[in-house]
Amino acid sequence: MVKLKCTDHIFLVKLANQMETGENIERSLFLIGEIPPELHMKLYLGEDITEILTSIEFNYPNILNLLSSTKNAEVEENVKRMRTTAELIRKREEILQEKENAINIQKRRLKIIRYVTLITIAIIAGFSPLFTNIYSLIENGVFQSTFTFFSVLSISFLLVNTLNNYFLLKMVNERNMKFKLGIVVILHIGIVIIVNLFLSNSVLI
Repeated sequence: MVKLKCTDHIFLVKLANQMETGENIERSLFLIGEIPPELHMKLYLGEDITEILTSIEFNYPNILNLLSSTKNAEVEENVKRMRTTAELIRKREEILQEKENAINIQKRRLKIIRYVTLITIAIIAGFSPLFTNIYSLIENGVFQSTFTFFSVLSISFLLVNTLNNYFLLKMVNERNMKFKLGIVVILHIGIVIIVNLFLSNSVLI
């Protein structure tokens, strides 16, 4: 199988243009520059047109049926069908491209939201021991300047961050889910440790 050097709808338009000038399908294929050289050679050697057409890898296989029926219809009808099919393919490609662009924009937005919420939750988790110590000061009159990651509150924030990222990744059908969540855990722990170190130094000062 060989691929064309152009999209299917452009190929149909160029083929229709050639046939509209009075060329038959064999001659039209020979005059289209986007046809691979090996197919031009087969045409030059007089190989059966059906064999040549079946060796082309179209994105839309129905084109093969359209081209195979050209011998059973008038040139004007063939040209009209080719142009109509080309226009339908072009519109479909445009819709698919617009859809893909919209999905990519949505993915970028969710990626920004994911990182912003990741950092925010991690910073809050880093400050969480401070809130616990303030509560201890109010309750017992003693401010404990101990900042540890291995607290129930900090671990809870880690779970919240992981689950939040999991659902956001799920929304965009992320394939490398485990790898991405692993990065989330590492970043969360790193930010929490940095914030805790900052708070510990501030308390010591």
